[in-house]
Amino acid sequence: MSPPGDSPDTNTNWRSEAMRGVRDIAPIVAATVPFGLVFGAVAAHSGLSLGSSVFMSAAIFAGASQFAALALWTHPLPLLAILLSVSAVNLRLLLYSAAIARRIGHWPALARYLGLSVVSDPIFALAELNRGGRLSVAYYAGLALPLYVNWIVASAAGYLFGDWIGDPYVIGLDLVVIAYFVHILLGFRERPNALSVVAASAAASVAAYVTVGSPWHFAAGAVAGMAIAVVMVRPDRRDGEAA
Repeated sequence: MSPPGDSPDTNTNWRSEAMRGVRDIAPIVAATVPFGLVFGAVAAHSGLSLGSSVFMSAAIFAGASQFAALALWTHPLPLLAILLSVSAVNLRLLLYSAAIARRIGHWPALARYLGLSVVSDPIFALAELNRGGRLSVAYYAGLALPLYVNWIVASAAGYLFGDWIGDPYVIGLDLVVIAYFVHILLGFRERPNALSVVAASAAASVAAYVTVGSPWHFAAGAVAGMAIAVVMVRPDRRDGEAA
């Protein structure tokens, strides 16, 4: 909602920006429904209660790390192993937050903290691809709120009706997740050095998966891609400083 006392033009701009965010995130919201359904079904089969499953989706809001936690969900809980696995998967979110923070510094403090608490792969990608240097609260809310609510509702539905879904691999629901990440990745194809960064990240991720195993391939891919990006941008910075 807009602050009281805003002019009609301000209110119209707020709605316009928010709806632009909703339109941009809509295809990804649809693509993540099967992902959420599968998570809910897996949570039910792992012995979580409905309340615990919904709370995990609401509090963590990170599908890959939630699946990593469920993969280790036994009794007694291996808390240290779960913590390390979730941290490895979510390392990339630290990089996302650092990148987005420079574009939301004009927001009120509470809005910044709330915005960064719901950073995810598609929100980061669309925020980075958004035209202009700064992000509006309205546009970001239009991205984040539908995706956040959708994830909670879909995971709850998967918990309740997971038995109807069956094996997600048999009916190809796992391919939706792959297509979703490919869609995000293609949005960066026009960026300088994009191919080199993606290739380095993919190679490191595959190598880590083969040698160390999941979930460390997430962290390996993130670190490798970041390192290549830093190395390849340095000459440009030096040229700029010399000029």
